[in-house]
Amino acid sequence: MLQCGKLGSGHIPVIFSIIFTFMLGTTYVFAVWHRDVDPVFPYISSSGDQRPESCIFSLLLNLCAVLIALIIYLRFGLVKELDRDFHRNTNRLNNISLWIGIASSFGMCLVANFQETAVIQIHMTGAIICFGGSCIYMLLQAIITWFMYPTFVHGTIAFVRTVLALVASVLFVVALSCGILAARIYHAAYPDKPTPRPWSGDPNQPGFELHCISAVAEWGLAIINMLYIFSYSRDFEKIRVQLRVQPLVFHLGQSPLYNSLEDVAI
Repeated sequence: MLQCGKLGSGHIPVIFSIIFTFMLGTTYVFAVWHRDVDPVFPYISSSGDQRPESCIFSLLLNLCAVLIALIIYLRFGLVKELDRDFHRNTNRLNNISLWIGIASSFGMCLVANFQETAVIQIHMTGAIICFGGSCIYMLLQAIITWFMYPTFVHGTIAFVRTVLALVASVLFVVALSCGILAARIYHAAYPDKPTPRPWSGDPNQPGFELHCISAVAEWGLAIINMLYIFSYSRDFEKIRVQLRVQPLVFHLGQSPLYNSLEDVAI
């Protein structure tokens, strides 16, 4: 999977984008078809909350989380190899972005496996880690891309990644703040009721307008995350990833006495 002919590893971000888009579309269609959500402005998590769409949601989102972690590591390795001993700040930011990106992919796993009506605290924590971490990761990688310009990259891709990262950050703040305000307005009117999950399509429901803004921002944030990862595809076409198995013994009943085959040859 890491290599695909002459395309290097450029197909991996493309595969992620296809799976992620398929997951969003399929869970939404199933949720609306089974009348589990209102077709107007449901949260992504609400679309994947009830069975059978929750099964598809968990399966594909877990796969996306694994692919995200792989892509983040490959991007880290690419920057590290290209920018070796060239810009110290780039290496520092690259190391930081690696761990933030891995944390974001872990948050995606939490979202996939803990539906919002099952364990809402873990689900919301995972969503904040996933989306918040991804925004920080995108900003750091945009800065890194500018540091690598013009020696390693063109200014166009640096500009595109910067715009995507800034828009994603704004959408994250909008989605989070409007979602919290919508819940507060609803509880002010109905203090004894839980926050609607999912929200109905009733425009007279307290906080419904802010909920719609939050849901639209969440969908936009998810799409921008996908587009940002997709922007790595051209970069990954120029790399080769090797996975090598190296036996340390000549007979599998023996205990290894050497660190590598080179030691055996000596």
